[in-house]
Amino acid sequence: MKNPYEEMRAMSVADLAKGIGAQAFLFCALGAGIWAVSGREITEFVSVSVYEVAVGVGLGLALIAVAHVIFRGFPDLSEKLVRMQARNFAFLEKRLPMTMIIFISICAGVGEEALFRAGLMTILSDYTPFWVALVASSAVFTVIHFAKPLIASLIFIIGATFGLIYWWTGSLLIVMIGHAVYDVYALWYLQSEMHRLNVFEPLQEADAETT
Repeated sequence: MKNPYEEMRAMSVADLAKGIGAQAFLFCALGAGIWAVSGREITEFVSVSVYEVAVGVGLGLALIAVAHVIFRGFPDLSEKLVRMQARNFAFLEKRLPMTMIIFISICAGVGEEALFRAGLMTILSDYTPFWVALVASSAVFTVIHFAKPLIASLIFIIGATFGLIYWWTGSLLIVMIGHAVYDVYALWYLQSEMHRLNVFEPLQEADAETT
């Protein structure tokens, strides 16, 4: 099966934005649909308040601080993680502008939290113990990222963290914003390091040899 990120590699920035925007819309629609099917009021799917916005931003900044300490404190691990993601994030070869990084991050934060936390985890928790719903929804969240085992384990931990925070706060907006804020840093850092380490040239050479 062809990795969808490889298809993104050949896209223009405009086409990439359309594709990611369409995916976010689909995820939100699915999440809201699952929420409604579970018998909950659609008006309660997401609430908005200054408090939730502030907590969401704080959550994102806290995750960034943890990631920054790990990346700077363990540079060899950081480089390994960056190199392992070269193919899945091949679309970063084009050096996306910060506006596009922010757009992708917002789409990921909004769409993925709507589907996997408010949608999938919520309905599973109606029929299974909470920990089963948390693990199952985090596992599906991990699978859609097509990541290698080490990266997948980190994605699973991040997904479970958002799931726990959503369960604890009851606020979808908090995890949406936290996810989006963290992704801005993660994508910016990943793009910067991929170009600094020149990870794309070996991929181009390998692709050339197979054609």
